[in-house]
Amino acid sequence: MTIKTKQGGIFMNFDWIKTRADFDVEKPAVIDPFKGTQWTYQQLNIRADNMAHYLESQGVQQGDVIGIFAPNDVAILDLLFASFKMGAVFLPINWRLNPKEIAGVVSDSGLKILFYAEKHLSSLNEINPDYLHMDIDSDAYNQIVDPSQHHVYKAKAVEPTDLATLIYTSGTTGVPKGVMFSYESFVNNGANVELTYKFNSEYLTIISTPMFHVLGFNDTVLPTLMSGGTLVLQRYFNGEELNDLIAQYHPDFLIMIPTMYYSTLNQKNFNPDDFRAIKFVIQGGSQPLPSIQQAFKKYGINIINGYGLTEAPLVMVNTPENARHKPMSIGKSVMFVDAKVLDEDKNEVGDGEIGELAIRSKNVTPGYWGQPEETKKSFHNQYFLTGDLAKKDEDGDIYIIDRKKELIITGGENVLPSEVENALAEHPLIDRCVVVGYEHPKYGESIAAAIILREKST
Repeated sequence: MTIKTKQGGIFMNFDWIKTRADFDVEKPAVIDPFKGTQWTYQQLNIRADNMAHYLESQGVQQGDVIGIFAPNDVAILDLLFASFKMGAVFLPINWRLNPKEIAGVVSDSGLKILFYAEKHLSSLNEINPDYLHMDIDSDAYNQIVDPSQHHVYKAKAVEPTDLATLIYTSGTTGVPKGVMFSYESFVNNGANVELTYKFNSEYLTIISTPMFHVLGFNDTVLPTLMSGGTLVLQRYFNGEELNDLIAQYHPDFLIMIPTMYYSTLNQKNFNPDDFRAIKFVIQGGSQPLPSIQQAFKKYGINIINGYGLTEAPLVMVNTPENARHKPMSIGKSVMFVDAKVLDEDKNEVGDGEIGELAIRSKNVTPGYWGQPEETKKSFHNQYFLTGDLAKKDEDGDIYIIDRKKELIITGGENVLPSEVENALAEHPLIDRCVVVGYEHPKYGESIAAAIILREKST
């Protein structure tokens, strides 16, 4: 990377995909079984160069927002690395949002140009059609990025604190918020995962979580490609298909949310031997499920809990050894991350006491796009307030208890939904359940449970 000093600021070239391509010219970088195609690091860099040239020809400039609305596809990487080369802002949009939410994201982000997968075009009917630029599966798109012709692009220098990506929250607590990541924080996220899980150029990973989500992007895509490994794309998650991909490609690392593991476990083609061969099997993205832990333990598979959220991707992780003794713990903070559990007055609590988990790190978002007040509320003395209730044991290992906002106060008593869910999960007829609070005229709130029974139960 070249470093330049300009008017007192530090300017850097973050075009690391070119550096990786120089070292691993013919190494397979990305495999797409759906398309029956693979690309080397050299081809990946050429595609990004060609896309950067094209975007400039369309009037896209440094600092502009470039969006994509598509399932897992190499086009997402084309636009990510083109954005890095240009000093533009990369925006992967959640295709699970409803049309009004998508329109809100487009409006809020100040989007300049949007690429899309035609399959999802109907979800874009609420936005101005002028934003819709090109279908990523079209002949026109493939001609632009065609690696048989190389339009060499000289990367722009950017400040490490410049905005690199916007990732919008799912909107479960209201209007989706744009979570900002600087070039510095984005690359730090990838490097941290790379160091924690010992990524190297021999690693192969499968990306099944959507690439609009930090669990997929920051925790799988970035460390794999930064280390010179090989990334296998699963276009859409399907448990049966994933089991086949694992049997075919033998990945070294897999990270998914608990419900995705639940789906793979319940397929006829699930093979415990294939999972036991994976170096690191991580569940994150939501609270660990005891049922998943128990099922994997039965098969002799050591599944490890990781913890992160959109604003702070993978900042806590259990170790393989510790996971055997403390399967529900999220472990300790990873390198370059400081974590505390705070009470309502923002004082650190003692061991075993419940408080709010707070995180400080270069990995953490600098804040919410266009929402300075929301950003201010979310930090205390440089610590990001996660909104998750947690406790720490005498060894310093942390356990997630529940979401702070989901705490139910009924008749003056605090009830954690997770405690009720765990109690219900012990019943032999209950497969899965979720507990929520609802307004009650006498107690303020009361408790309701939605329950899925095991098969052949009534």
